[in-house]
Amino acid sequence: MQKLIRNILLFIKNIPRGWIDAWRHYFYFKGRTNRSGFWSFAIMNSLVAYVLFLLSAQLGLVYGINLYTKYVESYLLFTIYIIASMAPSFCLCIRRLHDLNLRGFWFWIWLLVLFVSIPYMYVNFVCQWFILLVACYPSSENERFGSPPQSSFTV
Repeated sequence: MQKLIRNILLFIKNIPRGWIDAWRHYFYFKGRTNRSGFWSFAIMNSLVAYVLFLLSAQLGLVYGINLYTKYVESYLLFTIYIIASMAPSFCLCIRRLHDLNLRGFWFWIWLLVLFVSIPYMYVNFVCQWFILLVACYPSSENERFGSPPQSSFTV
């Protein structure tokens, strides 16, 4: 039980490091990212996006967009951050697939199906669960995409 608590605390301590590591490897598609690095970025990215969303709302940086018959509000800082974080997110997903001994091609297939299935929520839901389950698998020992990351998040 103590080992589990120690590992959880170590993971929480390293969350900002994983987020910075993903931004440092902004357009790096080669290599591997371990499970800890993937989830560190996902958690910290969500927290930063949420804070920017709240900050945009508080500062009044909200603008409206008319999409056909719908009016959509958008939050400026949140939108800029989401667009800027797309490249490291994509690269991180591809490196995570490499860590599982899968080609990055599968990410692009997933992304295509995700965008095509936006009107069909059930298919979209299955796509989201697929990437979630893939991200939870332990690292592969195969070295087709390089050696497994040991101390750092990305190799």
